[in-house]
Amino acid sequence: MKLIEVDGKRLLREIGITILDGRFFDFIEDPQPFLEDVIFPCVLKAQVLQGRRGKRGWIRLCENVDELLQNLAELREELRDVPCAGFLIEPELQHTSEWLISVTIDLERGIPIVNYSAEGGIGVAVTDSIPVASSADVVLLDMPENVKDVLAKLVDLFFKQDMLSIEINPLAITIDGSCVALDAKIELDDAAVFRHPEWSSFHILPEFGRRLSERETAYAKRQERAGYRGTLGRYVELDGDIAMILSGGGASLVAIDALTKAGGKPANYVEMSGNPDPVAVCEAVKIVLSKPGIKAIWIAGSFANFTDIQATVGATLQAVADLDLNVPVVIRRDGPNAQEAQNDAKQWATDHGLTVRFDRAGTDLDQSARAVVAAAKNV
Repeated sequence: MKLIEVDGKRLLREIGITILDGRFFDFIEDPQPFLEDVIFPCVLKAQVLQGRRGKRGWIRLCENVDELLQNLAELREELRDVPCAGFLIEPELQHTSEWLISVTIDLERGIPIVNYSAEGGIGVAVTDSIPVASSADVVLLDMPENVKDVLAKLVDLFFKQDMLSIEINPLAITIDGSCVALDAKIELDDAAVFRHPEWSSFHILPEFGRRLSERETAYAKRQERAGYRGTLGRYVELDGDIAMILSGGGASLVAIDALTKAGGKPANYVEMSGNPDPVAVCEAVKIVLSKPGIKAIWIAGSFANFTDIQATVGATLQAVADLDLNVPVVIRRDGPNAQEAQNDAKQWATDHGLTVRFDRAGTDLDQSARAVVAAAKNV
């Protein structure tokens, strides 16, 4: 998981690295209420994950309020279709020199390394690298003590927060010798999310494509808390009206093709497999099904090897009940406890007065797709 600048700087501040006193606001938030507190000249910085922000014109110097508002309007228009969490306003900082410092994983050797250069900024290349196992390894580096102190803190943070990489570029050196982080690029190890519940407070943002919807953002945050068991795959919101709860990476793509071939329009893509926790499934499915305009639900997948069909289908039907949805459900699943799941679904349909069709692996996927399309047309 990559962090936007404002979240990365929050981690830096927590370990005693100086950052500028800035103001973050959402993409559509009106900055007027706090403009009187802005110190000019200031720097307006788009909070995106894409690199080369300076060269792209997504970091702009503003001499006064009028320039700030003009630049903000231009950036909002330019970034309309770019994943952008918002904007950060910081005062311009006068400084005498810049450094680049980072900690990352050497992919060839599979070990953490420190990278540094006595020149920072756009287009600067790393000049020196050393392996590192702890902050003690930076003591003998040939660099000013103030820079060395910041680098040692970065190393400690790298290990404490299960990072894949962390970079400050530039690290500004002021006239009085103070070090100030003017940027922060951090990537966290997704596999360690279960150890860091505090990560849920970070902004969830794709690096490319469009900005996430509210449901996609909520799902991504729930996905981070899914734990080690099973997979809650990425949720992508689409324009259709048939909600899809799919299983199996390849099988889920085949299912979407089958639905489209049958004349249906998928409301989403989401894949859940590997015997995920039923509670996590229920909570995630409720987010998926909260999309307005859902006319039918298709729970589809191939024959499962070890996923408990009774538990996962039951969790999905529980989400339907919790949301009080009155739409037909078509199921095409098979595997462990599938017969029990089929029996439960039949009873659930009776209890809730809803139409549920449960097919096993003997039913062709295309046939099941045609069934859910027909059911949606009758809503």
